[in-house]
Amino acid sequence: MAKTHDTLLSLITGIKKWQGNYGKIPDELYKGLLLFIEQTVASKAQPPVDLYHLLQMLHRPSQEWGIPDLQDYYPEDAPLLEEFIGLTPDADEFLNRHVSPQDAEQQTMYEILMYCREEGRQLQQEYARIRTFLSNPRNAVVTSFQLSQFADTFLEIQLMNLIKQCYEEITPRVANFRKCPHCGWTLEYKNDRWRCNKEDICHLLADFEHMSFFDFGRERVLRLVPGIQRFVLLPGISELRIAERLIYKGYQVELYPNVDEYDLLVSEDGKRVCLDVKDFRDPRTLANFFNHQSSAYLKKYKSKCLIVVPNYRSQLFASYRERSMNLLNETARECIEMIMENEIESTLKKVFL
Repeated sequence: MAKTHDTLLSLITGIKKWQGNYGKIPDELYKGLLLFIEQTVASKAQPPVDLYHLLQMLHRPSQEWGIPDLQDYYPEDAPLLEEFIGLTPDADEFLNRHVSPQDAEQQTMYEILMYCREEGRQLQQEYARIRTFLSNPRNAVVTSFQLSQFADTFLEIQLMNLIKQCYEEITPRVANFRKCPHCGWTLEYKNDRWRCNKEDICHLLADFEHMSFFDFGRERVLRLVPGIQRFVLLPGISELRIAERLIYKGYQVELYPNVDEYDLLVSEDGKRVCLDVKDFRDPRTLANFFNHQSSAYLKKYKSKCLIVVPNYRSQLFASYRERSMNLLNETARECIEMIMENEIESTLKKVFL
């Protein structure tokens, strides 16, 4: 099992580095090739004969690779590479779960979290303001002036700088993009269609018939880096939508309580329940996320917190919740209660009886 994990990790990190500099093949990619060969030979599958053959294999669903126990880490029907895209959204999710946050694309968000959690600091309001800003589609693409206006309201210089690092400049390319009607990020024309980042889940959630240009004049234009768009903005849209709806229904709602211990704390008449939005592409991936957690980590969910899956995930996988729950191991199943987003209000009524 550990070798399967190491194989995936070496392959994905190696390809990611290689995409940044095709002039040199990273050591991680060579290591991944050797581990891949070792595991396929052991399972009596056909191993890749060279790096080129390996890359061809990685364009096929993982269940065809011949690596044992791979489904415990990676979806069986998902390739690792996709034409015109590079590393697939499933590969990005693997990195998000299995690589130290300091090394992942959303490392800046992790640094913001750690800074706000630091003992003696506990910047709850500041953290909630930052997460709310980054979760708002209006702030997916901004001018340099707009970003500075927000970041400079914070007294801590380090926090100001970290907020700005969540963005990258796109001024020279902005005319080539269109505005995503769902998340506000940049649509890019690839493989005969407009795409919003790799997974392109936004096509399910908005009308793409009418797309608008970005009109910022001659100002410097910035967008959220892709990792922040995928792992902060997209789930954040769901979190803010849920909070807004529950407040409208009369509940008291706190966003990211105890500096992001949970996503939402919902209260009514002295009773409280926490909600954690988990936006994973595949139900097995969500189950494996919990299956690989320690008992100490899982205990925080038992009788205290509901796991909420955004409704649109069931459009891609029928019975998403049921599939994910059935794949939980015994330890995780004792602690996890999972609901779909459209079940929140009926569930809360039962909890607050």
